Amino acid sequence: MNINAYRLAAASLMGLGLLSCGQVSSTSAPTTPVASIAIGSDLSKIDVCHAIPKEDIEAVMGRKLVKTQPFEYYETAGSGGCWYEAAKDKDGEAHFGYVAFTPVAAYNEQPLYKKTDVGGLGVAAYYNNGADARQLWVKINDRVAMVVAFGDVPKEAGARALAGLVLAAAK
Repeated sequence: MNINAYRLAAASLMGLGLLSCGQVSSTSAPTTPVASIAIGSDLSKIDVCHAIPKEDIEAVMGRKLVKTQPFEYYETAGSGGCWYEAAKDKDGEAHFGYVAFTPVAAYNEQPLYKKTDVGGLGVAAYYNNGADARQLWVKINDRVAMVVAFGDVPKEAGARALAGLVLAAAK
């Protein structure tokens, strides 16, 4: 074997090693249907972690999850959701996401920064740069909204696809 063949083989093996550790991968659209979600008067009772398949979140993030946990949207009483976390990069960059149902007031009262309206989801929807990530806010009805976010790197297309699956399951 010549030196170029050795280099190619070594680079290929290193790339496969990184992929198997979940450090480098590509994102894709979520496709696994979301379990039925009953939207009642107490949004904190919705088990979002159970309803949304782990495979859908991993597809959007392009990484294997290391942690999921129930999540109340930041200081928003009556909200309920799930926090998703993948391993940090070697340089400490975090990879996380969340999906939460909130009272519609949270949708209406967001501090807006780089807002972009989104058509075709719920009653109305928009992307917004939130304090921790690029967020997709969806007004489901006059009472309930949903926020989907991924960081440290924004995943707008994945957030939109996931929101569509969640909306299809919400009743």
